[in-house]
Amino acid sequence: MKRIQTLQGLKEVLQAGFDDNEALLEQYGQTHITQLKAYLLETNRSIDEVGCPLGSWKSLDASGWYINHGSLSPNTLFLDTTRERVWILYTILDATEADAVTDKWIRNLQGLDRCWLSRNHLLHYDAKESWQQRGLGLKFSDGLASDEEAGYFSLKAWYGATEKVHGLAEVLETARENFAIYSSRWQKLKEDSVTLAVEWYSSGKVTVNKAIDLDEVMLSISDMANRYEDALVEATTLRNESLGAFELNFTQNIDLEAFSKAVSMGKGRMNLWLIETETEPDFRRFKGVDLHTWDRVFLDVGSDFAYLTVPGKGCVNAAPRIATIQGEDNAGRTSIFFDGVEVFD
Repeated sequence: MKRIQTLQGLKEVLQAGFDDNEALLEQYGQTHITQLKAYLLETNRSIDEVGCPLGSWKSLDASGWYINHGSLSPNTLFLDTTRERVWILYTILDATEADAVTDKWIRNLQGLDRCWLSRNHLLHYDAKESWQQRGLGLKFSDGLASDEEAGYFSLKAWYGATEKVHGLAEVLETARENFAIYSSRWQKLKEDSVTLAVEWYSSGKVTVNKAIDLDEVMLSISDMANRYEDALVEATTLRNESLGAFELNFTQNIDLEAFSKAVSMGKGRMNLWLIETETEPDFRRFKGVDLHTWDRVFLDVGSDFAYLTVPGKGCVNAAPRIATIQGEDNAGRTSIFFDGVEVFD
């Protein structure tokens, strides 16, 4: 691949990949070129402070755009930093390597986190003209229970089969209302033809399964990034103005004793280092830090709710992170409110 030095050059290379895949699909019924993926990243750092997970960043001619070079896989990562709080990392690496590279980068860098997409984020195309939902992923891992007692529910359904399997539509609707959504698949139609097909994940990842026009792809992904940044600004403003707590409501009861063990001493994916300070049969109180930024946090947890306080100028991204991970792990469908106003919706 020739060296990419401009944003237009990057777009031409990615567009060629879409065109080649469409030609392969038409001729052979399947694609062979790695699909474009993107990760929405919440940041409290500048580009000069984060480094590059593969090689080093080189700026393109457009302000805020970077490409990796100087590694064994140059020209495979493309970073859009044009927003203050939400960046978009595009990549043409295969899924396994892309996930591993992104996970390691976030895990090892203070101040960088995922954008944890809520149910309403994952379903927001529902209200958009020309978009059609084609699939849904639901998950409940019962992660707080012991191996002997744990229940597990995982479902990934591509819509269309519901008309052929009697009763499946009702099962999907019931599961959708009670369990956390971890992925949603959508397609955009123009004159009855699919022009864009994407799958979004609650961890802020999107895979482009089919595309005709790269600009349409980038606009769609940017739309989600803008929504998340707006949600961060709204939640931060509400916190600053009233100094209250984020309220998380769960549809499934959780084991408080197991929860306490899961968040002690920085264990678990929630990235919290908490110490239990108060214990009741139906209530736990914790204080500690969010390892994402080392900001102080206070957490009150009941069997089907939690109150998270992020004092001072702490990062509020802990709220959707806890809601998403707890929801998929053991708490089911989860909503976040602040002073009666639903946030990150």
